[in-house]
Amino acid sequence: MEVHAHTHTPRKKWTHYFWEFFMLFLAVFCGFLAENKREHFVENQRAKTYARDLVIDLERDTLMMSVIIRQMHLHIKLTDSLASYVKEHSLDQMKNLDLFVLGSLDRYRPYKWNRSTTLQLINSGSLRYFSDAELINKISAYDAYTHHLDEDFQGDEDRANSTATRRDEVIDMNYPQHFIYGLRNNRDSTLQTDFYKQLANTDHTAILALDIRSVRIFVNDKLNIQRNLYIRSVEELPQLIKDAGMIIELLKKDYHL
Repeated sequence: MEVHAHTHTPRKKWTHYFWEFFMLFLAVFCGFLAENKREHFVENQRAKTYARDLVIDLERDTLMMSVIIRQMHLHIKLTDSLASYVKEHSLDQMKNLDLFVLGSLDRYRPYKWNRSTTLQLINSGSLRYFSDAELINKISAYDAYTHHLDEDFQGDEDRANSTATRRDEVIDMNYPQHFIYGLRNNRDSTLQTDFYKQLANTDHTAILALDIRSVRIFVNDKLNIQRNLYIRSVEELPQLIKDAGMIIELLKKDYHL
């Protein structure tokens, strides 16, 4: 019987398996690096978009706060003038129009924070896109302080409402609406109009207060409001504007905006 010889395939050396494994590992590793680099690029682009939007929000906040500070400074100035007027005049010397001009403003406009970007960053966990820990802390602190000021505003509103009730017992508020609107929105120009000059010469409206005590209590209420407005306008809001500026500076520096 014929015997057939079997051909044997030479066994592969261990180095062959090693190189196969190495090349497979290298392919997987390079794919991992490429995916990681892609994700890093995407996150960096998202962070840059958030940074740009946040800068716009903070700049709008700064403008809004600056307007409110000017309103507060006007209230503070008018309250000083009102207190001096009441101190220097007896009840029968006081003119209703003078008290109206000096004491009719009780409040400042409500805050309108631009929080859309900050809310997205916090609620979605996207603050992690910002790698600067100092920046993250400042954004969080800024947002927390704006909520603190919202609470303060509600307290200021309650005091203003209470003072307005006292004011209505002291001052006759029956003046044309356009005059009241003008005093609130463009005071200096309104006081230069012919209407006001004529009114100052012809108005004989009597004040409602029957005794000086009620007038002085009204002034005390205004002085209490003034103290709070001084804290807001001289300490709190300027500091928040400064904080917003620092955040803007960091965002522009980190993301080359």
